[in-house]
Amino acid sequence: MTAVAATTPEPKQSWRPLLWGLAGFLILPQLPFFELMVPIDQTLLLLIPVVTVCSIVGWKLGGRAALALIWLALAVWMLLQPAGVAGTPYDQMARGWAILLAASFGLVSLWSVATPFFVRGLAAVGISTAVGFLIALAAPSGIARFQHAAGEEFTRRVTSTIERIHQSMDTPEWKQLAEKMPGLDSWNDDSESVMRAIPDRAASLLPALLAIESLAALALAWGLYQRLTPVKIGPQLSPLTEFRFNDQLIWGAAVGATLCLPAFADGRTVGLNLLVFFGTLYLIRGLGVLAWIARGRYAVIIVLSLIPQVCIMLGVLALGLGLGDTWLDIRRRARAS
Repeated sequence: MTAVAATTPEPKQSWRPLLWGLAGFLILPQLPFFELMVPIDQTLLLLIPVVTVCSIVGWKLGGRAALALIWLALAVWMLLQPAGVAGTPYDQMARGWAILLAASFGLVSLWSVATPFFVRGLAAVGISTAVGFLIALAAPSGIARFQHAAGEEFTRRVTSTIERIHQSMDTPEWKQLAEKMPGLDSWNDDSESVMRAIPDRAASLLPALLAIESLAALALAWGLYQRLTPVKIGPQLSPLTEFRFNDQLIWGAAVGATLCLPAFADGRTVGLNLLVFFGTLYLIRGLGVLAWIARGRYAVIIVLSLIPQVCIMLGVLALGLGLGDTWLDIRRRARAS
């Protein structure tokens, strides 16, 4: 199918939501706990190659070659940098996935400029996962090696984080604070126990976590490219209040829940990955419904999410709304009435 660049003028998009998203995507993986669950904490490694591919597709559709060359140089430089400890299996996996994800998204984007972003992103992640799975099957002990490499990387991060915490506990400032708050040391011990348990769980959920991170990288790269050039290679991203997707994806969550039943013990890991991935999608859809109810006042949701107890309740509510919206379609019904 021949792709043709979009020439119809579209409303100018604000940089504010994109900058907030980029800040979170770049900063959160460096914070304690978050760094233990994000598969590729050098998030620029995912972001820059995808923007490069978008620029190349835009150039083929009439965009500026200079923009594509600049991003291509940045991508090459980024891919030459080690991801984590240089020479480790994780380093090779991370850079290989970045190339595979960007290439898959480029191929999907060349197919048609009319395809919405979410369809492209989901297709690119699916293609990358399938190819990665085939590569793992072709290698000796491939899947086990991938999990082992991920486990080693997560363990390294946990060890590094705990060392930094112990160093901070030896400072006079911490000791003074601990005297004023006697429960602080026990809380820190409990947090350390939780952190030590994360690597094994995160390694088993690597496919789902990596797919979620990759979709986020694709969305941010897409939004960044759309704001950098007038040559459009597809529709603009809709605001969170309009986020929805094909209702047939509910079967992904249903299959995941089924595989988690005791009768399917051998498929439990696959089921958990499906539940985490599709559960996250429906959680975001539910947040979109909440943001729509709040008339786009995202600050209210962000402030509430900073309170631990409220954050849990908010997450459960958003997940319920996201799943329920499959059948109720709350926003469309409200507009119709």
